[in-house]
Amino acid sequence: MDDSRAVLHNLTILRSLPPEIKDMVVDTFVPASFSFGNLIVREGDDADALYVLASGRARVVRVGNNGEEISLGPLRAGDSFGEIGLLEGTKRTASVRASGDVETFRLDRSVFNTLVQHYPEIRSYFELQVKHRHLHNFFLQYAPFVRLPVEALDTLLAELEQTDVAKGTLVIRQGDDPGPMYIVVEGRLRAFIEENGRRKYLAYLRTGDFFGEMSLFKGAPRAASVEAHSPCRLLRLAAATFTKLVETYPAFREQMEQRVAQYDYKEVARVPLDFAEELLPADAAVHEKVGPWQVDHTAEESAEDGGPGRGPFESPEGYFVKRPRRIRRFPVVRQIDETDCGAAALAAVCRHFGRQVSLARIRRLVHTAVDGASLRALTSAAAELGLAARSVKASMRNLDQMPLPVIAHWEGNHWLVVYDVGQKSVRIADPATGLRRLSRREFEEHWTGYAALFDYTEAFERAPEGSPGIAWLRRFLRPFSGTLLKAAGLAAVVAALQLVLPVFTQIIVDKVVVEKDVGLLHVLLLAMVAVLVLMTIAMLVQRYLLSFAAVRIDAATLDFLTRRLLALPMDYFNTRRTGDIQRRLDGLRLVREFAVQHGVSGLTAALQLAAALALMFVYSSVLGLMFLATVPLYGILMRFSARWLRPIFNHLEEAFGKYRSHQIDAIKGIETVKALGAEGGVRELILNQFLGVARKQFNADFTTMAYEGAVNTVAFLSVAVFLLAGAYQVMGGRLSIGGLVAFSSLVALANASIVTLLALWDQLQFASVLLERVNDVLEQEPEQGADRSHLHPVRSLEGKIALRKIGFRYGGPESPAILDGITFDVPPGTRVAVVGRSGSGKTTLVKCLAGLLEPTEGTIFYDGVDLKTLNYRDLRRQIGFVLQENHLFNDTIARNIGFGEEEPDMDRVLWAARVANAHEFVERLPLGYDTPIGESGIAISGGQRQRVAIARAVYHRPPVLILDEATSSLDTESERAVKENVEQLLEGRTSFVIAHRLSTIRDADVILVLEKGRLEEHGTHDELMARRGLYYYLVSQQLEL
Repeated sequence: MDDSRAVLHNLTILRSLPPEIKDMVVDTFVPASFSFGNLIVREGDDADALYVLASGRARVVRVGNNGEEISLGPLRAGDSFGEIGLLEGTKRTASVRASGDVETFRLDRSVFNTLVQHYPEIRSYFELQVKHRHLHNFFLQYAPFVRLPVEALDTLLAELEQTDVAKGTLVIRQGDDPGPMYIVVEGRLRAFIEENGRRKYLAYLRTGDFFGEMSLFKGAPRAASVEAHSPCRLLRLAAATFTKLVETYPAFREQMEQRVAQYDYKEVARVPLDFAEELLPADAAVHEKVGPWQVDHTAEESAEDGGPGRGPFESPEGYFVKRPRRIRRFPVVRQIDETDCGAAALAAVCRHFGRQVSLARIRRLVHTAVDGASLRALTSAAAELGLAARSVKASMRNLDQMPLPVIAHWEGNHWLVVYDVGQKSVRIADPATGLRRLSRREFEEHWTGYAALFDYTEAFERAPEGSPGIAWLRRFLRPFSGTLLKAAGLAAVVAALQLVLPVFTQIIVDKVVVEKDVGLLHVLLLAMVAVLVLMTIAMLVQRYLLSFAAVRIDAATLDFLTRRLLALPMDYFNTRRTGDIQRRLDGLRLVREFAVQHGVSGLTAALQLAAALALMFVYSSVLGLMFLATVPLYGILMRFSARWLRPIFNHLEEAFGKYRSHQIDAIKGIETVKALGAEGGVRELILNQFLGVARKQFNADFTTMAYEGAVNTVAFLSVAVFLLAGAYQVMGGRLSIGGLVAFSSLVALANASIVTLLALWDQLQFASVLLERVNDVLEQEPEQGADRSHLHPVRSLEGKIALRKIGFRYGGPESPAILDGITFDVPPGTRVAVVGRSGSGKTTLVKCLAGLLEPTEGTIFYDGVDLKTLNYRDLRRQIGFVLQENHLFNDTIARNIGFGEEEPDMDRVLWAARVANAHEFVERLPLGYDTPIGESGIAISGGQRQRVAIARAVYHRPPVLILDEATSSLDTESERAVKENVEQLLEGRTSFVIAHRLSTIRDADVILVLEKGRLEEHGTHDELMARRGLYYYLVSQQLEL
């Protein structure tokens, strides 16, 4: 017997057949092979064969509602699939994808049909197996059946009888004798008892539930009736089988005992949401960054089944063809943060195709979030820039045929560019580490198989370019150009005066010492003192000028960067860590310091070096040429610095940002840390973060010291060579002893200048890293654009608000919808309450109303004008907003209430405090409204903080108020007082109130009920309660959501 067909002889589905029939069936199977990632059968295709897995592994998958691929389970050698569609004449209900190299046996549909027609026992067995598989999968989803052994499930499956019942049918009746137990496969039922002619509903049953077991378990009459609330399909388990399961299997008996103990017919069940008049939408799918649903199907098919004369990835338009010429040089774009790897990789691809698209722009296009960018977002962004792009899931055998460059998914959490593939190695451009060469084995071990392909199109010529670099700093240097030129002139004077000293040295050695001319010595000493005094004065004046300019440039640049930072949309802050933003601000000063102070120092060193070289050639052209011969050594060191130090500084900056964020997080959450007794764990976490930073700091310090040591070594060797050569020059009579001493001094000055320039080059690598982070702020598009002249000013509002099909997603279009199709109108002066479970989109909705978040779909109108055409800053001054988490600034209570004004109006401060019921506790403080609060002030309670926040929101008497859980931290008495005061304020004002307490929302003019981002219901409290829908259910839960 063929060994490969042994698996067929051992098939469970063929075990009951006679030997001669089994051999005949086995002989009709045809072998077929599949590679990693290939589809063996596709969901939705016609069922054309029965398959048996001979070797390897595969996965059964199904496409979800959002296009995602859902894994249903693995298949191993000996498993079969495809018989359900053949027997029922339906299409494939799921796909099967190879998880590696797979060998299968295929039984064609025509052969299968012939077999089941001529041999009824085969058909019967297949039908039994199909039923077994359906029910087995069903039972494995629900307790108590999931814990039953295989033998118990076999007993259960053999005895179950399927029955369908119509809506309104009484399946069991209260008071009847014990009968069978029922299991719900489809539909919904209600269990109830009748008291005084009225029904009292006890339970609501749905798929996976069962009923009727209590009367069987206790041997008592039926305690309740069960009625079908919709058409149902049930499984009927006879009393004898139930008794057998209880007696034989302790796990089943234990489950029944627990179930019976839970019954309490004194309790009335709350109406579940799926029994209400309006049903809830399905849960939003979890958004993953990479997966089969993000792969273009056409790309997948072509990768597997390339047509004749076409490459495995070639498109019908002729794109994605591998070029015969290999890529030898490739640009690298460094990631600013670890989340930027996808955007940086795409920026490098754009530069390869000839366009310098800024990283900030690409970051926006790929919707970079705190967890990076998705595969679909990379291809969508490339297409928007004008490149041809597609996503693929490729096998390793097609790696050589991929059109380069491609962006590859690495180790499940990183993106990098593959730009050359050889027989033994792969060259990559890693945004984190730069250009690298890997062995093919190493690359294949870490590559997930997902990749984004790109090709050039003419449309890409119109892709916008631009990177500000350091050009933005010139506008701040220009007003001080005169001061800086004076400092540079003084630097030249200092350099020239320093070169006088070697000349004096030569004269002293050749004239004073040889001729013993004391008078000349005194003159030279006086001259040297004069030079020293002039040099000191020049240096002091230069330092004064530089400090004068530096302080003012610091103030101007910090104001500029702060203004740009505050003008950015909330999305910028939501996708970056606090520590990273802080490091950007800190880096600005260091960039200025390098450009101003070190720039002048570098100019001084360069002038000094040039003058020293000129004097060297005056003394000896031979020695001067020898000195120039050392320049290539310094060039090599500079190349080393640019290639190795810059990536090290980049990683160090990123590590510092993460460490800083953890520090800030621990300090802000210190109360929680202490309340949980978690000081040790937090200390360990911060220590581990610091050790990571320390390792990178050690690497940076050691590399820097090695670099500086190499510079000093070259300088020492040059001095030694010059002394040796100079000695020969003196002995040959071509140079005097004084000339040798002077030349040695010039070499020392020149080497000092070179060391200074190389140190500045080293610092330039660090400054360039900081500059990239500063540019990350400057390259971002400000909220509503840089030119706001086209925006309408908002001087007043009536308060009429309309929303039309509002949708919102965090991230790209493949991200789950947070808000979906919300439409409603709010007349002026309407009090609107927004309710819903946590995560239903309430806060997101009100943030969209305030322009803090921009809807990704739909339009919001204020007084009939599109929100996007209004000046957001003006609009927000007309809106009082109390956030869930209110930040109090380091200032007095009065300035916090009147925040945004240099000198708040105390009459209005007092009025706002009284409205928020804060006046009483403020007056009890020693300094009253001048009491400092915030991090550097006194600590106040959560309820007091919330009252200050409410006072701040109403201070300007805005026509629109948004209160997001504004009274959640208040006790009942304080909430009642605030509510009474705010209600007076709300008269004639449009307001939105988010709350969980019924007392806060029941008096609203209209209540919006959100669920999964959709507007499920709206109306008054009484209307919604009468409807008995979702709001009724939430109220029945006392709004403890």
